[in-house]
Amino acid sequence: MGDGLSAAAIARGGSTVVQQSNAVDAVQGNPAGLAGLGTKILDLNVVGVVASGNFHNAYNSDAKLGVFAGALPYGAYASPLRHSAWVMGIAVTPEILMRAHWRYFDAPGTAGVTYGYQKQDTSILGLRSSVAIARPLGSKWNVGATLGVVYNENHLEAPYIFQQQPALAGLKVLVDLTTRGYGWNGSAGAQWQPRPTLLAGLAWKSGTTIHTEGDLKGSASALFAALGVDAPSSFAYRAQVLNHFPQAFSAGLRWQTGSHVALTFEGGMTAWAQAFEQLPMILSNGTNATINSVAGGSTLHDAVPLHWKNQGAFHGGVDYKLRENWTVRGGYSYRSNPVPSATLTPLTAAIMQQTVAGGGGWGHERWHYDLAYQVQLPSSETVGRSDLRAGEYNKSNVRISMQSVTLSVKRSF
Repeated sequence: MGDGLSAAAIARGGSTVVQQSNAVDAVQGNPAGLAGLGTKILDLNVVGVVASGNFHNAYNSDAKLGVFAGALPYGAYASPLRHSAWVMGIAVTPEILMRAHWRYFDAPGTAGVTYGYQKQDTSILGLRSSVAIARPLGSKWNVGATLGVVYNENHLEAPYIFQQQPALAGLKVLVDLTTRGYGWNGSAGAQWQPRPTLLAGLAWKSGTTIHTEGDLKGSASALFAALGVDAPSSFAYRAQVLNHFPQAFSAGLRWQTGSHVALTFEGGMTAWAQAFEQLPMILSNGTNATINSVAGGSTLHDAVPLHWKNQGAFHGGVDYKLRENWTVRGGYSYRSNPVPSATLTPLTAAIMQQTVAGGGGWGHERWHYDLAYQVQLPSSETVGRSDLRAGEYNKSNVRISMQSVTLSVKRSF
């Protein structure tokens, strides 16, 4: 995913903390914005994403990233509560969506083990179902809060090198892993409007801890062949993966410079350093007797080092009202790269920094339609010496860009 959720927010560079026109942006970005809606609103959205990328190392001169990165519908509904100043909202929105679909040659690792030309696929999905409440405090202040349940699904299909398991560290197997689980988080925000043309906002979202469970199956065929082990190589485990999603802070300003133009500016920080330090995994009920004998049992504990850094962000955008029913928008955002080169692989290359976007909207009676096109500009990162085991990603380079189209349909009641 890029910046923003509604097509209007995406088109203006991803700013949501000072918006009062979209239920989906308010529930996910700053719940205080619900208090400014004034009527019942249903927001429905769909996004489609395509990606492009290249990976280079000693064994791959120009490996390609799969083009279609996915499509996802989401939405929100908000309504003032009868005979009170309170506004309530509900939403189902993406919390995190990271996908990478690669095909490249598996570089030889410890003992020269390679599984040849392989899928290198990974995905992390976080889908949040939330309820929000907001109200005005006097004529200038709005406040709001949300509580959400986050569904998390993780998938990995690739050669896997054990990182920290004492008996297996540095050894490589071929795995197919899927785990699922639930966690919860909350958010709070405020908006201040000192005069009709100026609106300021502040928002915070808590971190999320999710224990996921599922299955891992795979093969150690190339490892056993390299070590001269004549035994069945397939295996299966029950798997547990612990995911930490980060807390985030944002603040912004919206300035109505005239009857036709509004400028929006927003800054924020996402605390990846607290959340993505490492990715712990517990494998239990192992079925391969040979692996169990080497590891000292049927349960394995491992963790993939990540060591991500905190990420700062800036968003800027403009809304220009062409006529009564038509609005055009443009925006730009910059995010610092949270992924250190020492733990970078094509599967974790969330390295895009600059984004440009544009779009427009048309309203008629109770209906409003918005469309946005967003480009996350190409970004590349080079690994000198990798901190991951076996040194397979030493002297490698990853380059990635993404494009998305988002359609939003809003109905007021």
